[in-house]
Amino acid sequence: MRFKIPVHCPRCDTPTRIRTSRKMTSGYYVVHRECKNKACGERFKTEETFIDSTGEDPLKPFALDVLEPRQCALIIIDQQDANALRSFRFKRNNPKAELYMLKMLHAWREHSLSVIHVRHLSRDPESHFSPGCPGSNFQPDFKPLPNEHIVDKSIPDAFLNTDLEAWLRKRGIEQLVICGATSDGSIEGSVRTARNLGFTVWVPDDACYAFSKYAYDGSHVPAEYAHTIAMTNLHHGQSTVVDTSMVLLAVKDSVGEKGKVRHQR
Repeated sequence: MRFKIPVHCPRCDTPTRIRTSRKMTSGYYVVHRECKNKACGERFKTEETFIDSTGEDPLKPFALDVLEPRQCALIIIDQQDANALRSFRFKRNNPKAELYMLKMLHAWREHSLSVIHVRHLSRDPESHFSPGCPGSNFQPDFKPLPNEHIVDKSIPDAFLNTDLEAWLRKRGIEQLVICGATSDGSIEGSVRTARNLGFTVWVPDDACYAFSKYAYDGSHVPAEYAHTIAMTNLHHGQSTVVDTSMVLLAVKDSVGEKGKVRHQR
């Protein structure tokens, strides 16, 4: 039984309503809420855990119980200034996606795990992603550290015609957490190839985003719909779509207090 516990807006303290509720496992839910105060309109995510409802491992249903930190790379795709500027011009979903990407980036850096930054460099000289254009630069919060690998691509697939697979194989990395932009572009293209190459892939859907666009018949496709379809496609046979909080829990469960692997499965 789930109890309806009042949750108030962190901005204006007004009661909130549930927009969506996703059951991650028995006794654990990720809930997206919205402030009832229309003048505020704050939207945020909460987590509900019922510790007396189940004894099962919450990571197991998503295969995160087999995540091995030293064999799992975090791949962040296309966090460049051009996409940040695009967010001001076109409607997109998951406005807090960058926040969740940064949470994972900080966790990987804290434990000295493998981080890969994928950068799109367009062959079109008119593109904001073209080499030398300010839009091709990494966003300040996602600027790679000297020990983090950079992969440059010119198509949505981060594996085709790049050194990414060879770099991963050389280091014995078999597991990947992939996030960034866009859900229906570089994320979907890269994840499909990664899975076809035999990598185990998790995609935190709240750390990815898409933009609204027009379909082949001229109809409008909202960003949330484009994102949902992409995540659905990937979840059925290509990867496991999870939540950022689950990924962080898996890393915390696998790494000891001093940053050393606590167990090997």
